[in-house]
Amino acid sequence: MKITIQKTMYLEEVPDEIEENFTTIRNRLAGIQQIIAIADQNASEGRFVDASEGIEKIREVLSVLDKNLEEQQSLCLSFERIRIDSQYPQEPHDEQ
Repeated sequence: MKITIQKTMYLEEVPDEIEENFTTIRNRLAGIQQIIAIADQNASEGRFVDASEGIEKIREVLSVLDKNLEEQQSLCLSFERIRIDSQYPQEPHDEQ
């Protein structure tokens, strides 16, 4: 079962969070490469069921990775919008 967790942090903590998330993404990619190598070796040795199980694991990790990437992209864009907005504050509108 999967759950969604919402996180609250200070604005100045966001760049560190972004870097940590990139580390997580890099680690997942490295893990995928290892699983691919094992699946490839299994297939080369005629162990196609084992290779298939490795492929299934890769698909699962890619699904999680896609979610990580989506969240990372959103965090980067949101943080940049906040930075831009803080540099160019909105001028008050005249109310009539």
